[in-house]
Amino acid sequence: MAYQKVVVSMSSHSVKGKMIKHKLLIKDPSLYPHLPLTKWLTPSDALYMLKSHSTVFLKPDGGSGGSGILKIRNTSTGGYEIRYGKIRERVGRHTLYRTLRRYQKSSTPYIVQKGIHLGRYHGRVFDIRMYLQRPRSEWGISGMAARIAPPHHYITNYTRGGKAVLLEKVLYPLFEGNTEKVNECIENLRLISLNIATTLNKRFKDIRELGIDLAVESSGQIWIIEANTRPQHKLFTKLPTSEMLRTIRHNKKKIKKG
Repeated sequence: MAYQKVVVSMSSHSVKGKMIKHKLLIKDPSLYPHLPLTKWLTPSDALYMLKSHSTVFLKPDGGSGGSGILKIRNTSTGGYEIRYGKIRERVGRHTLYRTLRRYQKSSTPYIVQKGIHLGRYHGRVFDIRMYLQRPRSEWGISGMAARIAPPHHYITNYTRGGKAVLLEKVLYPLFEGNTEKVNECIENLRLISLNIATTLNKRFKDIRELGIDLAVESSGQIWIIEANTRPQHKLFTKLPTSEMLRTIRHNKKKIKKG
């Protein structure tokens, strides 16, 4: 994620495709620095990316909920480690090539993406879910929360065992208690999310909700992981405060009424 020809249509299938959304977002100069290198999967591109980056991810183009994602990293011995869920396998270049070829030929199109160094909270990786809604004409942020992966896992999705935590709770230790950096990061997360929503809405007129997943490094660098056009809000039922959940549900009613 050579390039295959992508035809952008208005179908719901197209809206769900990771690559189509990536190609739309990368045209925006303000979003470009926040997008990890992403290509259609070919063995040669994946191996080339592993020369420059310690880790790459294989993701199904139309997947959701963290399903079907493989993590591949270079090892200190010169080989590779492939992770799929709880399964880990150490392989050489030839075996990796065959694995990549198999996924390239699967009925589900796959992309390959540069690995992102997710921030950590008590040793566990986390990312951030921004829940955006457009009950009327303007986009607004109804909720934002951190998703913490289970111990020794790399998938943070709630359906995969991810834990919901208030955003500030993970950002303060990440930035060593620096309130100014925390506030600056939250503001940047908001601006990037609203920009994503506006950009996608120009092409896909009917979207009214977005679940935007972002990663934050300890340096403050923000990465765009994915924008989901049919987000689930169960994550927000697990927070200690119900304010965001009430806002999401209230806006859902407005959207349903049209």
